[in-house]
Amino acid sequence: QEYDRRISEVEAKAVEEEGVPDEEGWVKVTRRGRRPGLPRTEAVNLRVLEREKRRRSRKELLNFYAWQHRASKREHLAQLRRKFEEDKEKIALMRAQRKFRPF
Repeated sequence: QEYDRRISEVEAKAVEEEGVPDEEGWVKVTRRGRRPGLPRTEAVNLRVLEREKRRRSRKELLNFYAWQHRASKREHLAQLRRKFEEDKEKIALMRAQRKFRPF
């Protein structure tokens, strides 16, 4: 028990003095470094897995084949045309609703 108490005191003292320069201005370098490693908890593991999943999905090739590329281009153009027609209808409706307001 005495030994454990002494060891814990020494460790506590080392943690307090970590990164603090001594009287000559030297800083003791320890194994821990400035930032300790990530704690191995379930939340941290889930976050790491999410990050890996996102990275993997970003690496996935979209439109790998030429026909896939052409089809996606065609769909995009059709969507743009559809939006253009909808906007034309909205503008025509707004013009029709406009009334003469002299003042």
